[in-house]
Amino acid sequence: MIFKSNWAKNKKSVEKLFSFIGNMNNMPPILPEQVVDITANNDNLEFTIQGMGKVALQVKEREPNKFIQLIPKGKVPFQFVLNIHIKNNEPNSECCFEIDADLNPLMQMMASRPLQNLVNMMASKVENL
Repeated sequence: MIFKSNWAKNKKSVEKLFSFIGNMNNMPPILPEQVVDITANNDNLEFTIQGMGKVALQVKEREPNKFIQLIPKGKVPFQFVLNIHIKNNEPNSECCFEIDADLNPLMQMMASRPLQNLVNMMASKVENL
């Protein structure tokens, strides 16, 4: 199942936005308030979601100025990838967050709303960077 945000406009150039979002050290301001205990380096992001547990992600792919893909590292309750699409909209840029999750029907009922809210909130925060 795919959870996708709307395209978020940002005043940075596409190169600057890609450089910022592509470095996991810069992700904390984009994450929701329920995300705590964040540790990051250029390629890895680890955090705890209050009431849900710990999540570790690593960058699997970067396509300069266009695309970043993060995959889970370690044990997760379901398989997913987080895709970040970036596009040029001169003189600004836009990005879209997408979670592609392999959910069974029970997990789909429980996780659909929080996952959709997560991508929407991340997109909203990118607009205010």
